[in-house]
Amino acid sequence: MSIGPILNLAGGYIESLFTGAANGSSSTNTAATKAATGNTPGSNELSPFAQILSSLQQLEQSSLSQYQQVTQQVAGNLQTASQSAIAAGKTALSSQLTQLSTDFKNASTSGQLPNVQDLAQAIGGGSYHHHHYSGGSSNSSAPSGSGAGANSSLSALSIIDNTLSSAGIQIG
Repeated sequence: MSIGPILNLAGGYIESLFTGAANGSSSTNTAATKAATGNTPGSNELSPFAQILSSLQQLEQSSLSQYQQVTQQVAGNLQTASQSAIAAGKTALSSQLTQLSTDFKNASTSGQLPNVQDLAQAIGGGSYHHHHYSGGSSNSSAPSGSGAGANSSLSALSIIDNTLSSAGIQIG
């Protein structure tokens, strides 16, 4: 099986997140544009999803060994959170965190970015804001078990953000 087409798809998806391209030419591009802009039309601010992807990509390009170390740490932290989610009876969230942990573990050994779709789903693709946002939004729906309403210790965004910050990597 060739992964070339998959890489091309992921590359195009990532590019659309950062450029905000495709003004409604397809539902996928529209969703990607919304994810990259935090669901705010006309905004130049990147979503938490795009900020994390950008930070990971910059780290991957500047220091592969540090990238591998940090993604391994993220994988471990996500797996720990998955176990906590099971203990709290949140099996769907646990499954999502386990999948993302596997993606980060694979990224640490391959030197590639983690699975973009899994990351977008776990982080919420821009359905809530990074760090200091405390207000409500009319468009605040998040995937089941993640997002603003979930326990922050089990939030994929918080786990990844905290791990990267602890490693001295700035998000955004």
